Amino acid sequence: MEKQNLSPEELAILAELLGRIDPKKPLGTELFNMIARVSVSVGFETLALRQGDEGVEIFLTQRRTNEAYAGEYHSPGTILRPGEEMEDAFKRLEEEEFKSKLISWKFIGFNNYLTEVRGHSFAVLYLCELDDSSDNWFPVDDLPQPMVNHHEKIIIPKAVAAFKKFNTK
Repeated sequence: MEKQNLSPEELAILAELLGRIDPKKPLGTELFNMIARVSVSVGFETLALRQGDEGVEIFLTQRRTNEAYAGEYHSPGTILRPGEEMEDAFKRLEEEEFKSKLISWKFIGFNNYLTEVRGHSFAVLYLCELDDSSDNWFPVDDLPQPMVNHHEKIIIPKAVAAFKKFNTK
């Protein structure tokens, strides 16, 4: 493994600056992305599905232009913050991402993204029931584009399989 190119003095300054961060507050996109490159983030992937008239539908939003995956559709999720309980993350998702009440959630698996755009992320996947009547629902067989690739290719298929399993009992 290659050594860091920082001098002991630079490492001391970096440690001092990082020590000033309040881990309970958002880091901001730029700082989060830099820290994510040198750590493993714990992600919450929440997939809200429902049975629609034409088949299974999923709740998706489009990412803002100043974020990773700018302008791409995705299933809302978040990163677990230091000192945060899982219920806090679900509440934040309700308020900031879904803007609707999460009625229930079921654990459906894990996903380990070694080369995610922002770095290494280990995600916990939840199938969610959402109280929402917005226009953010899309047929899983006709997803809008552009889509976050690992959502389209990995986690949405996992969620659809779990949804069908839970709804055929």
